[in-house]
Amino acid sequence: RVWVLKGGVYILKGEMAGQIIVNAPDEEVELDFSGVAISSDKYCPVLILDADECDISAKKGTKNTVIDNREDDTDYAAAIYSTCDLTLKGKGNLTKDDLKIKNLTLNVTAKNNALKGNDSLTLESANLTAISKQGDALKTKNTDISSKGNQRGTITIDGGTLNLYAATDAIDASYDVIIDGNPEINCYTNKYSEYSEEIESTSKD
Repeated sequence: RVWVLKGGVYILKGEMAGQIIVNAPDEEVELDFSGVAISSDKYCPVLILDADECDISAKKGTKNTVIDNREDDTDYAAAIYSTCDLTLKGKGNLTKDDLKIKNLTLNVTAKNNALKGNDSLTLESANLTAISKQGDALKTKNTDISSKGNQRGTITIDGGTLNLYAATDAIDASYDVIIDGNPEINCYTNKYSEYSEEIESTSKD
């Protein structure tokens, strides 16, 4: 495991079988993916436990992959899981509550949900391939009103190209789905997804 305990910019390169954990309360963290392949069959590969905010940037001209190979339904069931605001960005190839993906080519493979924002999920001009072997490709969880009066639970897609493979739902928004900018969205669910596995149990998430 690799721990990030202070704010700052961290450049990641090479292959890693294990886990990256960010635990930097009240600090800003940026993870620069500069040709990295992270996989794990025991843990959530990228876990942001605590930070003021965290950015993951796929640097231009690099290919980056994050793969969750766990067989069991465990805690932090995602390839990339964050308990704070998380932004994925960059022009390279690359998964809290508000998850925003802008101008990014992203490939995510996960046992459970491929991309999940508890409060919201926004995809803007993204080139996305999201593969969920036993869950949803895109998902939000909460449906209440925030302290600022904002409705939680919306998935927003603005432009881009999305290829969604899911054993259950391609898009599962707890409140609403907004589509704008003429995106190309291809959905393959259940038996129509070549990656689907038999669902052993249904998680509360």
